[in-house]
Amino acid sequence: MLVKSNRTIDEYKRAGAAMRLLRSVAGQALVDVSGVISSRDQDVLERAINIIEDICSHAEDNMFHDFPKLPNDFIDVFYGEVDDEPRNEVDREQIERARKVADELFERKYH
Repeated sequence: MLVKSNRTIDEYKRAGAAMRLLRSVAGQALVDVSGVISSRDQDVLERAINIIEDICSHAEDNMFHDFPKLPNDFIDVFYGEVDDEPRNEVDREQIERARKVADELFERKYH
């Protein structure tokens, strides 16, 4: 585990945005692929998504441990969808960050 002094709230926000994007893509992939894979493979993918959820939970625990005075709105750093209406300012910021993460992935690949 990293030492607290090495972690910033911006690092948590960047990681949270990437995890949001990953969870959204994985959830949509499960829906899209369910008609072309076995139920056993669907179960494997669902377990992988659950592992991603666990990792988000651990990262959130670390964030609130490192920054105990954060308001409750910061639960939206790691949780929420990328295509929903924002629930608060943190959620709005994370949705925008997740979009930037996605854009950066394509920019690196195609430019």
